[in-house]
Amino acid sequence: MKNRNRTIKLVAAVASLTLVAAACGSDADDSASTDAPAASEAPASTGDMDEMAAAPFGPACDAVPADGEGSFAGMTDDTAATAASNNPLLSTLVTAVTEAGLVDTLNSDGPFTIFAPTNDAFAAIPPADLDAVLADQELLSSILTYHVIAGESMDAAALGSAGTAATVNGAELEFGSDGTTVNGVDVLCSNVVTANATVHIIGEVLMPPADDMADDDMTDTTDAMDEDMEEGAMLEPSGPLCAAVPADGEGSFAGMTDDPAGTAASNNPALSTLVTAVVEAGLVDTLNSDGPFTIFAPANPAFEAIDPATLEAVLADKDLLTSILTLHVIAGEELSSEDLAGMDSATTVNGQDITFEVQDDGTLMVNGQATVGCADVDTANATVHIIDAVLMPS
Repeated sequence: MKNRNRTIKLVAAVASLTLVAAACGSDADDSASTDAPAASEAPASTGDMDEMAAAPFGPACDAVPADGEGSFAGMTDDTAATAASNNPLLSTLVTAVTEAGLVDTLNSDGPFTIFAPTNDAFAAIPPADLDAVLADQELLSSILTYHVIAGESMDAAALGSAGTAATVNGAELEFGSDGTTVNGVDVLCSNVVTANATVHIIGEVLMPPADDMADDDMTDTTDAMDEDMEEGAMLEPSGPLCAAVPADGEGSFAGMTDDPAGTAASNNPALSTLVTAVVEAGLVDTLNSDGPFTIFAPANPAFEAIDPATLEAVLADKDLLTSILTLHVIAGEELSSEDLAGMDSATTVNGQDITFEVQDDGTLMVNGQATVGCADVDTANATVHIIDAVLMPS
């Protein structure tokens, strides 16, 4: 807390939340059952909003422990804050709730509906911003109470029917028609039942509207966090070709973030033939310029698949080589694998368009010629996708 006035405000806020919870406590037994539902692939029937929440479902449900206190069955025995403390997916949230002094509140009678950000959601916040929020109890309380609805224990179906709901923060949340999104953020595991709440595990930290923040300092901090998160919201590299990237040093994923694309590639032994081609074409300075770029980088085996005599002839023909290499570069934007999956095509520096198609197994095909084998490699001026074949101009 920065001063005595903020302390008084926080005490009042927590006291208010406790009173709301206490006032609704007589409904707690109707809102959440102590019988644990089993995880399923799809939501159960809507049923009555006052009855037990439907079975847990969603892509992150598999990460919940299968047994013990942090399992679906174990969490039904504990109130929300205690249940979260037993779930390894939510350890950063537990730290935040503790710092905000909200443990007793979330362990009160309820009922509550809680949107619980995973550890990865907090990890997406730049460390300096997260430290600043954790150190400011009033700001932290404002953010956390934006994740809580008091007086109701709502499953996904009930959220979808409601459309919107006011939070303890005072600002409203908006839900998708099936209740699996909140403010446009996907719910990763819906309908987790605790003794006093229905919890929905989400992949982002929700930020209250600026008008609902307590003062200008708080608004400035959350605005800065939003900007930093947007700028740094790079996906983690993924795919089978990622294993060829060094674990540490300048050619590692961490090391490459410090260098522009041409230099980053030169430090990565998985791309040594590409680097030779870029040098022969005189494109090193171009790829080291400000950008931003999206680059499709053929791994060494992609070049090895080309007949040696043909490859030698291409390397000796600068115009042809430049035409081929520039077909692998999109200028002006850094496109993630998620961005590309939502696109049909894009224009390259070559001038020709390349196409994108998601295969049945989830892999991304580029121009019908190559598969992305290691997606979302971040450099200082580009997002690089390592591919398993060399793209050829039409």
